[in-house]
This record gives sequence, structure tokens and C-alpha cells, in this order.
Amino acid sequence: MLMIGLVKDLKLIVGEELRDAYVHGFKSAAEEDKLNVVQKSGVNGTKNRVSDGLIYKGKRLDIDFDQEDEDAIRVLQSGKVQTNSYNELSIVLSTKLNQEINNSIIEGRSIPNTVSEMQKIIKTETYKLTRIARTEITNVTNEGRLASYRKQEKLRKQPFKYTLVVASGSRTCLAHQELQRRIPAKGLLMNDLIELQQSVGSSHGFTLRGNSLLHPNQRTVLMRVP
Repeated sequence: MLMIGLVKDLKLIVGEELRDAYVHGFKSAAEEDKLNVVQKSGVNGTKNRVSDGLIYKGKRLDIDFDQEDEDAIRVLQSGKVQTNSYNELSIVLSTKLNQEINNSIIEGRSIPNTVSEMQKIIKTETYKLTRIARTEITNVTNEGRLASYRKQEKLRKQPFKYTLVVASGSRTCLAHQELQRRIPAKGLLMNDLIELQQSVGSSHGFTLRGNSLLHPNQRTVLMRVP
């Protein structure tokens, strides 16, 4: 029971980090281009204001973070959109630690010896936790960015073109190297970008999760193309 409680506390901490990542992604995308939309239909004597659903030049509009986004965060934290890697690791870690405690009791080990063996288990799993945390945060940040872009699209009444900024280097996988080559410089509509990721991902044995996550250790940023 002690180990189950420990894992639950750890999951709660990670959940808060995911929330921060979503908010960061949302705000960073909103700040990229504060809306300053040209007036499309003239109304004499009206400037710098919003009236009858029209956005006039000179009016800077913030993209609000609202209940819809809070709901999205809860879904992401539940693991329904994210990978299941974190939940699986939590179960494995809890099982191994509990097994070590049971073995210690049966063999009559000292508390220092038991703690030492438990630390070895945790150290062995640390690299996995780091990888999962990095992947989760990258994905949730991109989901926050997309949510912000979607709201900008509604205000502008036109869809954006998107791209994935892929980190270059020896660790960049073949799937993302291919995506980097196949995404046009002018970007793609979001549905088309999702279809391309699904196609490329399947050819490399990956399944798209959410809107831009193919696999752990992924280092990509979802961006709109101006």
C-alpha cells in the first residue's frame, strides 16, 4: 500500500507538470501573433472596436484560456490521449518495489539493506521516467499550441497551415527525417498534416497519438506557417 501511495503521489506531480506544459504551449502560440485583423466591411465612423461580430483593424485581441482548455487538460492527464507508458511504468515500479519489500521480510534483511536495494530499482527505472516525462511534456505543449491556434482560426474565419519543426541531429529517427522532407515549406492544413503523420508513422511501425506524437524521445514543435 505504501508503494501504491508513492506512485499515486508521483502521478499527481507529473499531472501538474503536464498542466503547466499545456498552458505554456497555449500562451506561446497566442503570443506569436496577437490578432490585428483588417476590417473587411466598412461601417462609417467605427474603428478600434468589435461590433456585431466584426473585428476591426487596430483592435488587439487576446486568446482566452477557458473552461474548454481545462477540460482538455483533464483528458490529457487521464492518459486517454497520451501514451500509456507512464501508467505502465508506475505499475512496474510499484510491483518491483513491493516485491523487494516482501523479499526483505522473508529473508530478514536489515532496513539499510532493503533501502539500498530499493534505490537500485528506482535508479534503474530513472532513465525510462525521464524519457516518458520529456515525451509527455513535448506532446502536451503541442496540444496546448494547437488549442490556441484553433481559437485564432475561428476569430480569423480561415484555417491555418501547419508544420512540424523537427530537431536535427544523429538522434532524429527515420520517420521524422521523412516527415521533414515531405512537409511542404508552405505547410499543410491540420487534417492533411495528421494524415501524413499517420501514413509515415505506419510505414515505420508507429501509431499517431493525439495530433503530433509518434513515439518516445520525439523532439518536435507544432507551428503554424505564417
